[in-house]
Amino acid sequence: MISRNSSFAYKQKLIGAKQIAQELGIEYLIEGSVRKSAQTIRVSAQLVEATSAKHIWAERYDLELTEVFAVQDEITERVAGAIEPELLKTEGAQAAARHTGNVTAWDVVRRGTWHFHQVTHENHLKARELFREAAKLDPELPEAHLWLGRVSAGLVAYGWSDDRVADVQEGTQAALKAVQLDVRNPYAHYSLAIVSAYAGACEQAISAARKAVEISPSFALGHLVLGMALLFSGRAADAIAPLECGLRLSPYDPQNFVWFNLHALGRLFSGHAEAALEAAARALQIRPTWRTSLEVLACCYAALEKADEAQRCVQQMLGSSGQPDGILEPLKAHNPAWAAQMISSVQWPQS
Repeated sequence: MISRNSSFAYKQKLIGAKQIAQELGIEYLIEGSVRKSAQTIRVSAQLVEATSAKHIWAERYDLELTEVFAVQDEITERVAGAIEPELLKTEGAQAAARHTGNVTAWDVVRRGTWHFHQVTHENHLKARELFREAAKLDPELPEAHLWLGRVSAGLVAYGWSDDRVADVQEGTQAALKAVQLDVRNPYAHYSLAIVSAYAGACEQAISAARKAVEISPSFALGHLVLGMALLFSGRAADAIAPLECGLRLSPYDPQNFVWFNLHALGRLFSGHAEAALEAAARALQIRPTWRTSLEVLACCYAALEKADEAQRCVQQMLGSSGQPDGILEPLKAHNPAWAAQMISSVQWPQS
């Protein structure tokens, strides 16, 4: 990060991103503009790769101008939360492209993150292989361990694990190691939270998620995993706010189809079926054939007594090539009444 005074030197000057990058020694720039109308402020921001001037991310924010400093803080929080996953994907892709065989542990981690964000069985296995390699190359690198924790949780959650117990154990140990190596790293606490959620340790997951958010209030994944852990523990109403906050901070995360489904179930089990249906529909827009999205959508339709729509979702599930996953297993295991409601909502056709 470059200081405010350094960046202000370029205010209102027609200088290219490449020249600024050379002068400041940076890789990325955030450009933007501000427009004010009555009591509303519109902020446009875009993230640019400085050397190539390639646009990586852009967004527009419309905010009420009730208090200048509050608006400033909100913009900072939103921009930080939104660009984080974009940078991770970009850095991972670049590391994969320039792989030459002579690499550091950090290079291996970045290659692994690219595979991780593809969210497929094959790519998750490749990512785990790379994170394991990075941890061996540099046992003191927190990122190697925290990503190993994350991918282990992902393999279990998506139903891609050949040995659930072993993967949860490996992931938990890796995440704890990451926290030990860098207790101020919010990603390390997120890693511990997500793997704990799938280990059935809901209170540990909640504690780790809260620590991640405490360290970095704009850390979208921290809010999202806090909502997940609260939902899994049976606190549906409490799960809604952190899930909404995380989705607002990071609207383009590649795995938002998971978070929207959890958001839908938080709303559904706290008595807001119409709002739940809206969230479930957004999840399906991201991954139209994902079985869990169809299951959650069917449950929402059933709660609204829309039997025909629910059955259409069930028929789509039957025609889906995807296999059942484990995303909702902890929720169902900890909340048998909710599990029974979901089962009764999805009426399978009789053969």
